Amino acid sequence: MKAIDNVLAFLKQNKSKELNTEQIAHGLNLSRSVVSGYLAKLYKQNKVNKSTTRPVVWTLSEKKLPFDEIIGHDSSLKESIELAKESILYPSNGLPVMITGRSGVGKSYLAKKIYEEAKALGVIDKNAPFVTLNTADYANNTELLSSVLFGYKKGAFTGADHDSEGLIDKANNGYLFLDEVHRLSKSNQEKLFSLIDNHTFYPLGEVENPHVAHIRLICATT
Repeated sequence: MKAIDNVLAFLKQNKSKELNTEQIAHGLNLSRSVVSGYLAKLYKQNKVNKSTTRPVVWTLSEKKLPFDEIIGHDSSLKESIELAKESILYPSNGLPVMITGRSGVGKSYLAKKIYEEAKALGVIDKNAPFVTLNTADYANNTELLSSVLFGYKKGAFTGADHDSEGLIDKANNGYLFLDEVHRLSKSNQEKLFSLIDNHTFYPLGEVENPHVAHIRLICATT
């Protein structure tokens, strides 16, 4: 068990008491500064509440988070959930996530819970978008997939009579979930890697002015 989990467990064991940082540190035989850092992280995760008094008193948060609704979040899926939390909280814009598993195991469900957890923790705005694309729907048409994902400029191809915003633009400041991502072509994978690296991409037909998008990426594959 991690030390931060020990702090949370100690508060659960003493949930009828109002404890300050010094008392918690003494009870766990840890330094006050270390415990203070853990409590700050737990507070950011909405797992503990703190008073406005001096000294600050810490109590368990009774508010349930989206991850708490997943069966096995504190047992069989605990390690996976912890990794998902780390992906949300990793500074400064989170980490890309790859969810693997057979069809029907709940990959899409977990992706949506990651998005909901990020909102609940205040990491993204409560109105932040969650955009989904199943790349298998366009597996036989690479150019069409590029236009859907990255958008296009007027004149980029026959029938492109106006500029069109892609799903990446629509997912800006939120989450983009790419299901069946193994169906993504190599060229589109390269564009996606560039977006992950520097937050920029070029719509089809655009060569001079890159678009900027800060998205959190979740991919799923069998």
